[in-house]
Amino acid sequence: MADELTQIFLDESEEEIRELETGLMKLEEQGEDADTINRVFRAAHTIKGSAGLIGFEKVSNFTHTIENILDRIRNNQLKVTKKLISHLLESVDVLKRMISASAEGEEIDSMAVEDITNRLKRFSGLEAPAEAAPVKEKKTLEPRVYSIFMGFRPDLFLTGQDPLMLIRELSDIGELLEVRPYTKTLPDFYTLIPTTCYISWDIRLKTNQPLSEIQNIFIFVTDENDIRIADITDQYKGGVDMSLAEKPIGEILVERGHVRDEDVLETLKEHKTTGEALVEKGKVPKAVIDKVVKEQSESRKAVKTSTIRVDTDKLDKLVNLVGEMVISVARLSQLASEVRDDKVSRTLQNANAALERISRDLQEQVMRVRMVPVEGTFNRFRRVVRDLAFEQGKKIDLKMSGTETELDKNVIEQIGDPLKHMIRNSIDHGIETPQERLASGKPEVGVIWLKAFQREGNIYIQISDDGRGINKDKLLNKAREKGLAAPDKNYTDEEIFQFMFAPGLSTADKVTELSGRGVGMDVVKRNIEGLRGTVDVRSELGKGSTFTVKLPLTLAIIDGMMVKVGSEVLTVPLSVIDKSVRPKPEEVKTVEGKGELIDIRGDYIPLVRLYELFEIPTEKLDPTQALVLIVQSSKSRYGILVDDVLGQTQAVIKSIDKNFRKIDGTSGATILGDGRVSLILDIYGIERMAFEGATEL
Repeated sequence: MADELTQIFLDESEEEIRELETGLMKLEEQGEDADTINRVFRAAHTIKGSAGLIGFEKVSNFTHTIENILDRIRNNQLKVTKKLISHLLESVDVLKRMISASAEGEEIDSMAVEDITNRLKRFSGLEAPAEAAPVKEKKTLEPRVYSIFMGFRPDLFLTGQDPLMLIRELSDIGELLEVRPYTKTLPDFYTLIPTTCYISWDIRLKTNQPLSEIQNIFIFVTDENDIRIADITDQYKGGVDMSLAEKPIGEILVERGHVRDEDVLETLKEHKTTGEALVEKGKVPKAVIDKVVKEQSESRKAVKTSTIRVDTDKLDKLVNLVGEMVISVARLSQLASEVRDDKVSRTLQNANAALERISRDLQEQVMRVRMVPVEGTFNRFRRVVRDLAFEQGKKIDLKMSGTETELDKNVIEQIGDPLKHMIRNSIDHGIETPQERLASGKPEVGVIWLKAFQREGNIYIQISDDGRGINKDKLLNKAREKGLAAPDKNYTDEEIFQFMFAPGLSTADKVTELSGRGVGMDVVKRNIEGLRGTVDVRSELGKGSTFTVKLPLTLAIIDGMMVKVGSEVLTVPLSVIDKSVRPKPEEVKTVEGKGELIDIRGDYIPLVRLYELFEIPTEKLDPTQALVLIVQSSKSRYGILVDDVLGQTQAVIKSIDKNFRKIDGTSGATILGDGRVSLILDIYGIERMAFEGATEL
């Protein structure tokens, strides 16, 4: 029981410490804010109480010291300064080590604890306490929240009723949390009849009055109009609408009548967040987006406090069971297609279709349970940027957008280190010193942007900076010195930037603690490709750089294309396939030293023969008699030769390493409906196998 309580405390304290760090950083950036101060204070108070509950007395006592400082800030007895925040952040670091040591049964560094404790106690800056705020009288009845829909007959005004007066009466008995008019039924101005009521309303009312008081307001319009009143108190927590937590920004804006469905669909095609794109197109004011984002953020915080913790092992087992069900459904579908009795076959196929729908819905819901916002990962980088900027004498502002974007928990856990390295790279190589920036006509404060957005079943994370950019000529020269680039070849910008990820290559003029040794970026790329992702680089000298990481939503189940090579059935991830072609004889070229190429409308694409790569016997050796799948890898496009395309499938990914052995060019395996095993191709691994050491792709 003690071990279980300790684990619960460790999980909770990790979240509370993250809240502490984020809140302290926010106080330093934005100044004293009552909500932020209260959140930070509550986090410290929670850690203190929980530590005392499980017997971590030293942790509890030390946190009490931090809590005292935060309480004085909360009571306006202590001013927030950069020095104070630095002390508090250092105390949080000490607190982390104390918790870890206590959990592992190790000795706590008492000297470090005593040092920071004395500094906190000696900290000056006292001011006269502010006057105590008057205590509000408590209401005798518990406030409740009601949803009220007001839909009126067109000739309402002729009956002597006015919707505005009804809304004013509602405001007299409580607080109007939201008043949302629906104006889609409004006609063109020139055909509008002033005496006709076209608008309906959706209202959220918080009141301590009984339901009968609300009903009395509508007593004269209830019979002939659409008046609906519902108690939705359970949907609210602390005055926050928790239903907004799971809704995308676009859906909320459409519901509230700010934009149309087609406006949102149009923005999904762009590499930007929905809100950002809508503002740029002039579809909705920025103030509206900011308001909705704030409401959504508060909603998610409220939902987070009302959730339960589930062991990740249980989630993994649940996902595995769903995967087994997907395989069984595929098997049932195979059997249904083999039944010769038409009547029985139709019955089986109808039942199987229903089971497939249920299976897909269940799969989506289970996957959603594993999805977590990238906000937590992003917020951890605030401390990284702050500390490294201070060490290097630089001024850097970290901006974020799309933090509500959700990603599979397993992907989130593995993407943190690559992102951290790219951010450190931007700080060290990208952002200039304040003096350099002013000399080049830039603001002295550099900016690093972290953006996340979802498009076409993938998650995109962008790390951008407005620094010095990447010197392409210098990078290419370094690549040629290392023998990575041909001396007489002209490379595109995209190809040059990819040399950054070569092992041992660095353009730094000197070695620092952060970079310059030529290690790191190759590991970044390898880790991202290990997640079936890609990383793309765009840069302009003097203006900055952008790294775009493309990742799958989940690592458990993918949409794949089944292809046949000889007697084997292989699975290709659908997300990497561009098109399939059957080339004509004149479109197949063989170039000495460069291998086979396929002419796709004047664009020469390298060809990989899968039967040669995997040593699979097949009779279809002629590309003009087979099919070529054009796939997009991290560097470029290339074609893979297959006998035939069998169709799409949902591939449940099984590990080959654990169950068999590592097979180069594959990222796992899946079980087909007939029980056979199909290898899932790793497009990036095949690229390395086929073109490693080649001078051209």
